[in-house]
Amino acid sequence: MKSYPTSLVKITVRGIHDNCWSTDKRLTKGIKILDFRIIDDNHLRMLVSVHKDNISILLRLLRETYNLFIVNGVSAYGTNNYIVSFVKNIHEISIPKMIDMYHGYFLGSIYKNGLEEWRFVLPERETRIVLSEIKKIMSQMEVEEDKYEPVEPIDLNDKEIEILRVATEMGYYDNPKGVDLEEIARILHMSPSNVNYHLRNIERKILVSFMKGHGAISRVNE
Repeated sequence: MKSYPTSLVKITVRGIHDNCWSTDKRLTKGIKILDFRIIDDNHLRMLVSVHKDNISILLRLLRETYNLFIVNGVSAYGTNNYIVSFVKNIHEISIPKMIDMYHGYFLGSIYKNGLEEWRFVLPERETRIVLSEIKKIMSQMEVEEDKYEPVEPIDLNDKEIEILRVATEMGYYDNPKGVDLEEIARILHMSPSNVNYHLRNIERKILVSFMKGHGAISRVNE
């Protein structure tokens, strides 16, 4: 009988990505990776948040670094930031590719002051090989590992997860709001009413799950 991993590990990796554009000293503001999707073995789509002071140099560095680099869209949000969606080729050793290849789950990443920080979840049995590969491309590497204990799964599909990630990262749930529905819709190439519908459905699912966890589901109409 085939065995399946039962233990998950939350991993945080920090370090200098050797010979990478992220070490360029002209990047004076933090850059966040909001999401990525592996397209095939050689290409991925990435969604990043970048300060307006750094967007020109970032795009220039990416064009110089990758054999294939295609910008799908650039959208302003708030007063100081842009969301950039692009497709690029994947290097032989790539953290996003390893997260995907070894059945991991991406939690977030930020590039700041020449350092990269990646947060992701992996099956415990895969952590050693993934970290050993990352060590080949990253110096001064620091690693934090914690047992990952997810809450009861919430039934969100891939589209809902992407919408929620973008809304959260862009500050939609901050007080005051960092972004409105129209800006989220523009980033996701959707109508504001469609985004609103999905967010309300996502919020309902999360609230129902929360109430279940507190034994109060009898008061909730699923």
